[in-house]
Amino acid sequence: MLIIKKKGVIYLIILIFIPILGFCGTSIVSRNNKDVDIYNTIKEAFLTDEGYSNELSKYISEEVFKRTNIYSVYRLNSRSEYKKPFKVDFRLKEDSQKVNKDIVYVKMTYSVAITDSQNKDVGGSWNIPITFTVKKTGNQWYIIDKYEPA
Repeated sequence: MLIIKKKGVIYLIILIFIPILGFCGTSIVSRNNKDVDIYNTIKEAFLTDEGYSNELSKYISEEVFKRTNIYSVYRLNSRSEYKKPFKVDFRLKEDSQKVNKDIVYVKMTYSVAITDSQNKDVGGSWNIPITFTVKKTGNQWYIIDKYEPA
């Protein structure tokens, strides 16, 4: 009878922990199941006020950078009606990746709100879908285009 109780406890423990382990394992696999990891580069491209740098040029074309960078898109450095420094609230989320041979399409969603130092609204966008086209060569990748619906 003692053996049956021990087996019952073991089965109960197994029944409790298998779903938990399965959930954790699935999360880890889906997080690591990416062809390219462009998140940090895209975030830097959106937020840098330093312009197109040598470091960014290794991963993203200048054209895509200019169409992504909030300082370029909102012409922040040339607008005298606002007081610097600007405050930027930025959120970026990767939604999915789709692979077609050596091209990876990375779907993301972003939100940005920009105010000046006197809390005057400068501009912003909320929950905007954006897709980056990434050329992959071996272990290297390079962002060659972006699509953002109007």
